Amino acid sequence: MENIQPEWRWEEGEVYEREEHIELRHGNADTTSYENWIPIARLAKPRDHVFKVKWLVQPVSADTGSAECESMLADARKSLNFFLVEKGESDPWGYARYHCNTGANLYSSVHWSYFPNGSEGKRLPSRVMGLTVEESVPIFGDAGKPGV
Repeated sequence: MENIQPEWRWEEGEVYEREEHIELRHGNADTTSYENWIPIARLAKPRDHVFKVKWLVQPVSADTGSAECESMLADARKSLNFFLVEKGESDPWGYARYHCNTGANLYSSVHWSYFPNGSEGKRLPSRVMGLTVEESVPIFGDAGKPGV
């Protein structure tokens, strides 16, 4: 007998920021910090294999031009589709929480941060760690030196 995996999906809906959720922000980790990244969406823990997503930006906004906003939304949709649906994880919520702490999350333009106790609680990461050369060489060896 074949083991059939449930179909996961996401849809727009209410996500309460005081409850456990993941926040998606858009930004470049090479040039700006978390605080400067634009909040795009909140993602709620799934119910019946459905994730609720609340968009925090609209296609046309006073803060951003429509082309930039559309690009951010497209990046976020692509990221949601990949990690929650296409990747085929048996526990996509668990994987999404794990992804919040990966290097891939840091290097992407869409950064995922997990809030286990809501927005007022501790955020688990999407944070760039700054090290001096003196601090990085003992950890990373010559790879920690500029130009190597």
